[in-house]
Amino acid sequence: MIDVGIEALLIMDKAGIPLLFQKLKPRKAELEPVLLSGFLTAVRAFSEDIVDETLENFNLDYGKRVITILPGQKIIFAIIHNGKNIERINQALIPLIKEFENKYYINKELGNSGPIEEYEPFRKRIVDVMGISDYSLSWIPIVLHDHDHDIIMSNPLLHFINNHDSIQEIIANSKMSQEIVLQELSKLWAFGQIQFRNLLSKDDIVISTRKISSYLQPSCVEWQEMNHAFPNIINKVPFLISYFDGKTTVETIMEEFTDEGLENVYWLMDYLYTQEAITILSPEKRRILMAKEILGKSLEIAVNVYSHNEIIEILRTVLHEFKIPEIISQVKISDKHMSIDYNFLLYEGLSPEKVLQLYDQWLEVLRLFIFSLNEKKRKKYIEILTEELNYEFFEKYHGEDFNGFEEFAFWLEVIFN
Repeated sequence: MIDVGIEALLIMDKAGIPLLFQKLKPRKAELEPVLLSGFLTAVRAFSEDIVDETLENFNLDYGKRVITILPGQKIIFAIIHNGKNIERINQALIPLIKEFENKYYINKELGNSGPIEEYEPFRKRIVDVMGISDYSLSWIPIVLHDHDHDIIMSNPLLHFINNHDSIQEIIANSKMSQEIVLQELSKLWAFGQIQFRNLLSKDDIVISTRKISSYLQPSCVEWQEMNHAFPNIINKVPFLISYFDGKTTVETIMEEFTDEGLENVYWLMDYLYTQEAITILSPEKRRILMAKEILGKSLEIAVNVYSHNEIIEILRTVLHEFKIPEIISQVKISDKHMSIDYNFLLYEGLSPEKVLQLYDQWLEVLRLFIFSLNEKKRKKYIEILTEELNYEFFEKYHGEDFNGFEEFAFWLEVIFN
């Protein structure tokens, strides 16, 4: 079993009919609503060109991820992954393509694939080879209430999954190798028998989804179930939710609620995450957060160098020029005040490509704002800005968050000089 950063795999025939869809990444980062449609769009766009297995595979940028399309004789594997191990992905999956065609598709005709239930057993082969991706040994496997009794009872980990031991503890208690434990857990997860807890990491930024409202209304079933699970801190939920603001990390949130017990607060956030009331800020949206924070810092510095009224007028002019609702609606301007809304509900359901387009537009707003400043004080302004945008300012961001930011940094240097 290998982990090469695959988030999901779609098997289709060359007529464009989906046969099997398998996720391999338990950590959700807002991928679900657009994942399958993105696969279908990408594959269909190239369906006329993918004619035989000797044709080179396609690698398509899909936001901060890559779709690799591997063709066989009659079928196509479309893989969404992080783009870091393309060669290893090819080596692992090309034999699986041939196995699928020889065992499941040998007597099929394009466009006439039969019941998709016939292909379900192949899930086991996928997870045997690939396994879950991006895992942590601190995750806790939990058997779902609607599990298949026979699948659970026949699994060798049956007596070690107790809903509170981590993967690391299961490895120690079972005396099985890490590879075998992960392989068995991968099978159970792939077949929808378990889910994982402890998925959030300290540097994750979590944001609310549209489901969060049900956890703020005591008349809702969701609130009542949460109250049953967390009776001692249920009164802190409204305060906690205000920190799901699109810019605060899990670690910072926990530090704000230390009096409630770090473990209690973490498990409450973990609960909301598994209920899909909150989600992890996606790689694409982390870029937008960075652009928003830089714009916020730019405005803060600008009012100390220029007059407040001058900055207000420039910002209004810039936003009127862009006419992009996803940006304009998140910048509040009055005669006395400017602020940026870091909430991401407005961007829920957007494709990764669309989010990255908006990221570029946020940088354009920033560029046009700086370019519109009076030249006499602009050099002093940029001096202060670059001093403020230091290591500590960017500390919470990952290296990959800066992809595409280099052009802005270069442009700022050109303007400064």
